[in-house]
Amino acid sequence: MRQLAILLLLACTACATRADGPSSTPAPAQAGAAAPSASGTLGQIQALIGKAECNSDSQCQVLPIGAMACGGPASHLAYSTAKTDAAELQALAERYKAEQQSNNQRSGMISNCMVVPTPVAACRANTCQLGETAAVR
Repeated sequence: MRQLAILLLLACTACATRADGPSSTPAPAQAGAAAPSASGTLGQIQALIGKAECNSDSQCQVLPIGAMACGGPASHLAYSTAKTDAAELQALAERYKAEQQSNNQRSGMISNCMVVPTPVAACRANTCQLGETAAVR
């Protein structure tokens, strides 16, 4: 029984660490939000979204961002359909997802395979903002 416990502990440790050591990149300051980037595809996405100005909740949408190693988006951003070209934004998001998938594969990245719930976007103070996740029914 003791050997089984040790084996299970080693297996969990192996699954929770990267092959090349811990990341030196700091985690995003706000849970569920992508880390800011001044350049590259993520920077283009953030520039296109801009301030995400809105007048009603119906103008606010959620964009999945990036890719976790075992599937699904790494985070989400809120954007306004009133101020953003949704087709161009989707194309950039797909390109960023492909870049992340390639980086994950090339680096041997592994993750905890935890599902990142899709938040709800709402218009607050004339800006689309992410809120609580949608209830699963």
